[in-house]
Amino acid sequence: MKKTAHNFFKGITFLILTAYCSCILSIPHPLIARDVPDGNVQDSDFLWPSGPSVFADAAIVMEVTTGLILYEKDIYTSYYPASITKVLTALMALENCSLNEIVTMSDAAEHNVYGSRIGLVSGEQVTLRDAMYGMLLESANEVSYAIGEHVAAKVNNNSGSMEEFSALMNARVKELGGVNSNFINPNGLHEQEHYTCAYDMALIGKEAIQYPDFRKIAGTRTYTIPPTNKNVARPLANHHRFIRKTLNYQYAIAGKTGGTTEALTTLITFAEKDGLLLVAVVLHVDTALHAYEDTINILNFAFENYSLYNIEDTELDLELGFPSLFSQTADFSSAREPLIHIGQNCNVVLPNSANFSDAVKSITYTPVEEFVHGDNVIGQISYQFAGKYIGFADIIYYNPDYPITRAEFEALWPSYMIPPDIVFKEENGSYTPITPEPGEDKENLSGEDKEGFHWLPVILGVTATIIILAIGWYLIRIELPHRRRHQIYKKKHEARLKSYGQQDDDQFNL
Repeated sequence: MKKTAHNFFKGITFLILTAYCSCILSIPHPLIARDVPDGNVQDSDFLWPSGPSVFADAAIVMEVTTGLILYEKDIYTSYYPASITKVLTALMALENCSLNEIVTMSDAAEHNVYGSRIGLVSGEQVTLRDAMYGMLLESANEVSYAIGEHVAAKVNNNSGSMEEFSALMNARVKELGGVNSNFINPNGLHEQEHYTCAYDMALIGKEAIQYPDFRKIAGTRTYTIPPTNKNVARPLANHHRFIRKTLNYQYAIAGKTGGTTEALTTLITFAEKDGLLLVAVVLHVDTALHAYEDTINILNFAFENYSLYNIEDTELDLELGFPSLFSQTADFSSAREPLIHIGQNCNVVLPNSANFSDAVKSITYTPVEEFVHGDNVIGQISYQFAGKYIGFADIIYYNPDYPITRAEFEALWPSYMIPPDIVFKEENGSYTPITPEPGEDKENLSGEDKEGFHWLPVILGVTATIIILAIGWYLIRIELPHRRRHQIYKKKHEARLKSYGQQDDDQFNL
């Protein structure tokens, strides 16, 4: 009866959430997208900041958390990327492998590349972490080739080939939203059909910089690969001048260089200031100095003309009238946490000349088949301004109900040290926890349930008690009396020896 009432309450709660979200979508509210009539000043008259002219034939600055493009020049035209290809290779490695894995150099990795390298030879073994340092700092082409083979072998469960790795690279770029790329190799050595565009390269960088290991490695000035099975230790230095500190740009945190005769100079740079995390890409630049000059100019332009707003903080500070359902203080019960709130670390980016309150907001509701314990995403607030998408925030429903589902339990097991079959039983095609209702007679549980939850602890307890009693009996009845007798015998023996010694002394005196 209690279980039925509980399920009824959950069903009512779900219906309330659905109805409330639907109502919110249909009723004007400061949180919801406002009606924007044709010819609205925001869309027709707002002028986005215009950036500086650059030497690069293609350039872009993208904000990492929102994907908003802050500067662009010919961003969809294809160019040769050269060695900034290695950012994609690093991303593939981070997504599919552990940095503690061992990478073994093949004959192909040693002999099928030219140009920049650190001298790894066939059969040499390094950790993937050390290989990544060699690839991203010294731009080692043979190391990139070995990493590509390693990733392809790991994903496809075979020996790995460049054709397989190329297919993986191109599939991943399409997943990221790439529009004009075709990657043939993992290092960027020139091939006619190996190309990308500034937009696709920014998407790749945007994804890669969110991995702390990439940020750390690509932002390292110098590093030493320890001795291997084939060679001595190798000192490395980052080729990116902002990271190596041969050129000063204080906001740079990571980057990768590139350059071939056909690609000219290419450069990808990551920079951070006042909460804005940016990725800048310049392609087909006539000289390296111009590439760095372009990068400084477009990054400074972005930092000076755009600001980042944390959605959670800004919405509450502006008191834009969250419905009670989406308030941080919403409380449908005595739960310690608010049942409905918006996700943390969600941002929007706007030109400094715009106001956050002018953003157009809309809510989409996401049907949830099963609420699990904890946070559940039930929708999303999207933000647009002057025709551009500028950020989003997830709407979170906190479900305080226990226990967790069998799926969650299985994902965490064996950390619980209890097999799922003991905790959950199947009823009508679904799994429910094997726990008695409050006040239920424990004798009503099946024999199997009683054995799992009652007899096993009793048996273990009785066994432990017997062992403890046996040890105690042995100590009291055997060990201690034996030691007592041994002490008495020892004292008598010492007294006897002492007596013999005195008799000998008396005889000697005679």
